[in-house]
Amino acid sequence: MVSLKGKVVFISGAGSGIGRATALLFARRGARVVLGCRKEGDCQEIINSIVAAGGIAKEVGCDISDLARLPKLATDIIGAWGQLDIVINNAATILPMAGIPEIDLEELDESIRINITAQIALISKLWKELAEKKGYVVNILSGAAKNPRFGWTAYCAGKAALHMFTKQIYLEGEKFGIKSFGFSPGLVKTKMQNEIRKSAINEISFLPESDMISPDEPAKCILLLVSGAYDKYNGRFLDIRDELFKKIRDFK
Repeated sequence: MVSLKGKVVFISGAGSGIGRATALLFARRGARVVLGCRKEGDCQEIINSIVAAGGIAKEVGCDISDLARLPKLATDIIGAWGQLDIVINNAATILPMAGIPEIDLEELDESIRINITAQIALISKLWKELAEKKGYVVNILSGAAKNPRFGWTAYCAGKAALHMFTKQIYLEGEKFGIKSFGFSPGLVKTKMQNEIRKSAINEISFLPESDMISPDEPAKCILLLVSGAYDKYNGRFLDIRDELFKKIRDFK
């Protein structure tokens, strides 16, 4: 069994979906969890669930599209317990969903800030603490990082950039013991998938809901990646359908 006792983890986009499932799982494994939510109070229900199960969690509220607030967010993350071992960059937006000629430029700007600029800025501000703990960074990617989809110009570009940032962390972090993984969770039942289905913009919008998996499944994979047992995959793009995750549904 993977134990995270004594570890501190920050998870962005912790209010729902993969972020929420990962927070609950990591807390059960002994981690002190710092929940990143858009507004203060958004994660209170998750905190209550964690505490009721004997875990420990705190919330830090920050709209990561507001880059001026990211230095304070980094300070608040470290201030929660004075250390940081793991960062899960999960927060993302699928908007704008539009063909290239119809892209809303304000939505495009916000998308790039949320999906890549904020991640780079935050890791930059947390680098010293991650180096001290020889920490882990898991960037939540998507097949969109490698495969273009109609109407997803901003999302595909942002995820492709996050994939390259994963490799950049590996390049510059290896000498400090910082590990980074890019993880594609597959088709997951999330609020983002609801938006995609409503948009009817490309073939992904019409995939049957029965093909979607629970957020609990990728959360298990993320736990394995920070366990120390998979460090040989440092800097890699990993997909939930890869062989190393084949027995994930048997993983407790």
